[in-house]
Amino acid sequence: MSSSVAGGEEDFYRDVRHIDVNGIKVAYYDYSPDLSLGTVILLHGQRFSKTTWKDLGTLDKISESGYRGVAVDLPGYGESNKPLDAPNFNKTHFLMDLILKLDAGRPIIISPSMSGTFAVGLALNSPELISGWVPVAPVSLTSATVSQYEHISIPVLAVYGEKDTSFRGQVEEYLGKIPGVTMVMISGASHPCYLDRPDVWHRALLSFLDSLNVD
Repeated sequence: MSSSVAGGEEDFYRDVRHIDVNGIKVAYYDYSPDLSLGTVILLHGQRFSKTTWKDLGTLDKISESGYRGVAVDLPGYGESNKPLDAPNFNKTHFLMDLILKLDAGRPIIISPSMSGTFAVGLALNSPELISGWVPVAPVSLTSATVSQYEHISIPVLAVYGEKDTSFRGQVEEYLGKIPGVTMVMISGASHPCYLDRPDVWHRALLSFLDSLNVD
């Protein structure tokens, strides 16, 4: 298979792709190395999109480290359609279906801020579906009790900003109780801490990926 698009400089897998997930057209980037160690699915916060991870260089870093990086526009954001039946839309079930549609095996999920509403339930109730979790100051932590987090058995990298006054306390109180969790507080950083210190963010993420045994 050719690794480039005729007339263009981008690798073929770096164009925007689309898949149908239960009637929702979902847009995503797929950065796939020739031999993948596993899949990393990157979600996004409310003010951001799949393009955030492309522009920041995170997708390149993941691919260069041997993993398949897939950054998606969540339903109703970026180039993805809104749910057809919004009142009955189950975000956790959507994420489970997305994993299957992407043929992602047991991926690592990166879930900053708003996207915690998709990932927290999956990590708590169906951890066998994923190989690792990277919550970045996610919302919805308080939807479960502290004791429920104590029973999470998958590898977790919890990342948050030193100056994130809204979520720092929740991250430390809830995610800090996960057995074996790696806690990374980014010095001087705000809520979207990966934007403030991308060097620290990438170093922590790649170190975490290196430590995993992924299907």
